[in-house]
Amino acid sequence: MLPYISDSREELVDSDVLYSYEKLNNIKWYDRILLNRPLKVILVFLLIGIAAPVLLYHFYFFTALNLPPSDGFSIGSCLIPRETRLACGVGQMTSEECHPQCCYDRNLNMCFHRIPSRFSYILDQQWSEDIVLHPRIATVPFSNQNSVRQLRLSISEESATHMVLTFYNSQNMSISGKRIVDKEYSYEVGSPEINVVVNASQGTIFDTARGPLIASENIWEIAFKLTNETMYGFGEIPLRKNTTKVIYSHYGDMSSIPLIFAKINTSFHGLLIDVSEPTEILIHPGNQIVVRSITNFGLKFHLFVGPEPKRIMEDVMKMIGHYKQLEYWMLGIHVCSEVPDLDLDSFIYDATSNQMPFDSHCGHRPIVFNSDQCKTSNISNIDAVNSGANIVKEAGKRFVPHVSPYIRHFEEEINETMTEDGNATTKRIDKEGCEIIPTYEEFMYRRPNTLEIYKGEENNGTEVIYPSYKDAPDEFLNDLWAYDKFDGLVLQNNWPLDKSDKLINETATYLPYFSEHLENAFAKTPQWNLTLINDSELYLFKHNTYGNDFAQAFAKKVNTAPIWSSSLWMNGGMAINRQNIDASWTNLHRELIAAALGGISGHWQWSSPVCGDTENFNQTTQSSLCIKWYLAATYFPMMKIHSKEFMRYPSAFNGTQRSIIIGALNRRLGFLPYFYTTLQEGPLLRPMFYQFPSSEALHDINTQFSVGDNLLIAPNLTPVQSHVHMWLPPGIWYELWSGLKLEGDEGDPVTMMTAEADFLTFIRGGSILIYQKEAEQTAENTQYLTPFSLIIALECITNNETTTTLCQASGKQFISKNMTLIFVANDTNLTITADGNDFDPICDMGSQIWADNIRNINIYGLDEDFNNYDNHRQINTFVDLCQLVEEFGHEEIVINLLS
Repeated sequence: MLPYISDSREELVDSDVLYSYEKLNNIKWYDRILLNRPLKVILVFLLIGIAAPVLLYHFYFFTALNLPPSDGFSIGSCLIPRETRLACGVGQMTSEECHPQCCYDRNLNMCFHRIPSRFSYILDQQWSEDIVLHPRIATVPFSNQNSVRQLRLSISEESATHMVLTFYNSQNMSISGKRIVDKEYSYEVGSPEINVVVNASQGTIFDTARGPLIASENIWEIAFKLTNETMYGFGEIPLRKNTTKVIYSHYGDMSSIPLIFAKINTSFHGLLIDVSEPTEILIHPGNQIVVRSITNFGLKFHLFVGPEPKRIMEDVMKMIGHYKQLEYWMLGIHVCSEVPDLDLDSFIYDATSNQMPFDSHCGHRPIVFNSDQCKTSNISNIDAVNSGANIVKEAGKRFVPHVSPYIRHFEEEINETMTEDGNATTKRIDKEGCEIIPTYEEFMYRRPNTLEIYKGEENNGTEVIYPSYKDAPDEFLNDLWAYDKFDGLVLQNNWPLDKSDKLINETATYLPYFSEHLENAFAKTPQWNLTLINDSELYLFKHNTYGNDFAQAFAKKVNTAPIWSSSLWMNGGMAINRQNIDASWTNLHRELIAAALGGISGHWQWSSPVCGDTENFNQTTQSSLCIKWYLAATYFPMMKIHSKEFMRYPSAFNGTQRSIIIGALNRRLGFLPYFYTTLQEGPLLRPMFYQFPSSEALHDINTQFSVGDNLLIAPNLTPVQSHVHMWLPPGIWYELWSGLKLEGDEGDPVTMMTAEADFLTFIRGGSILIYQKEAEQTAENTQYLTPFSLIIALECITNNETTTTLCQASGKQFISKNMTLIFVANDTNLTITADGNDFDPICDMGSQIWADNIRNINIYGLDEDFNNYDNHRQINTFVDLCQLVEEFGHEEIVINLLS
């Protein structure tokens, strides 16, 4: 401790002082610094301002030491927080492997991009469609390959709310984008390092943010930001950060198109990644989206302004199309079985005995083509399929077989005989008209070096071969297909499936980038480097469109028969068939989210297997899960029960559990009038952010879903769950079956008790639900035989100035494309009118398909004095809808609700 020094000389000579005054006069310079308080403060600030950043940079942001010289553009900074760094190349590597134009963190062994990235393309003049961009760096951080020398950017203004960005190799093609006058977006292409920014009324909706733009053989990469807030898509609400998604149709794939909804406040915009080659999408913690694709064409993105999710969906559907010939029976219950020792006759007998409703069955077994049509096994298979079709139709059900795209392969048979002299001779069996491979062998996928036909493996371990349906003539499918007694088709395993062991050791030679995510996707699909005899392009570039090609081949053949497909690419013209789902509580939740996101992405017809469809199912231990799955599937766009190894049908359960499941199936058939009407105009199952975009408190909720405009479900999604939390949407809501009004404000949580047999459903005040109370054994029989019932959920608003209360509710029922019934109610009357004049489906004896009367009406929201039940009023009546026919002279039917 330094002594205190006084100004008094007398005190300096005190005997307690250790230093003499003379010695103090000889004090050193550094002592003066140490004794000077202001200087000490300055010294501390210098250490903090200079030394600390250097040390921090060294230990936290350390980069490669051999920094490149400036080339007249931005050098870029390596001083980037770890959570926002973008991996350069594969990311994890040694410093020697890291590209010299990247930064390197020695502590994490991570190679990462600078900000701005030096991997970009140079725009040395004002951008236009024909401007050629040149790479700033000659090589890329993937195996130090050469950059594409001539790249172009095309911007096409497709509509007022839809634009397309395409980065492509101009040596291969030339693209010219469209221009329109009126649009709800603007864009700017910055220079000298190209940077694309798109703005709309809600703010910046796309920004490459001077991140990397890399183009090289078999690897392209780009990074961009859509928002600083939340995103939704790829099967997730919200889309989790630090996750990687793969665009490569595979076992367990999400089945929907790669569409992302991005939020800015209460506005939404969308991005569709239109890259059919194997592509990896990283949702970075810093909200950047990094797209890496094994492509040589380039990268194409569709940007949709919104600002409502519904407008995004409409723009997407203009591009991918939409299946418009929805038949009523398609909304029923579809069954298929691959359970050993369960014959079709026994199943139909059990289903009939237990009054299990269902609409279609796949027959004895799914169809796998044979390469030899004369083979005994194939003849017996054809006979079995036709026999199953007859059994199903005799039971009054639809026959909807399941078909896979591969072909069973049989080696050419050789017959050996002995001559009289004891010598063996061989004779090839004549298979003319039976063996189809010699006729169509050029359309079979082959190994790249030997060109021998590639043999994969289907579910049962049978060797199969894979044709190219895109290149094969129409006669090829005609020769394969030997069946005509069917009402629809389910195209399954059409990525296509291949369970054989794969050789991926050659990927390092041909592909500069191949991650574990791609490896997992490639595992159960055909070998990535297969080719055709007349086409050397590798199979992996065609894989994502394989399901489309198979589906389109069938669409040409079957004309109007509905088709479900397990794999589609940018195709909204067919229903989605989800498959390979394990039975678990987590997967039940995921399937609800997937169906909701799939619907608002343009796939309104969507089926998901009840209780999963894999061998991973235990009826004893998973009965509660399966019951809840049946209750949830009531509200799916389409419903399929597909059993493998173990039964999932109601007959597999006993007592109360079976009653609950059959009750759920009956309830679904009763809801179909509402479902059928909803699906004429929009998706059925919807996320909260889609249905209530202005209610920000609901955007990230993924445990409740809107069913059309008027219903809402809040399922219990965990075992032994006794309570369910539901967050109130805008407006007035009632519990569907009791009429109990929910109290609270928008966004408030409401807790309600639940049980194994419950599936909490709510109806919106201001709506009228048209349904059928009692179900028959099929959707069409219920449609025709069961009278309508109504639930009128009133929305009552009191005028504070006049103290009067006005109540209203409305609904509609789609009958045909030429007529819809309109229902309007207040607190005293219900009025029914018709929009159109096509009453034949209701009133004509020869063509009637709909019920022609209403028998039961429940009214929610009346003054309590008018209720004859705890929370509602019920009226048993008879309303003849045919009174609206013009010859009866009634333009409307009016029913008094209080009499």
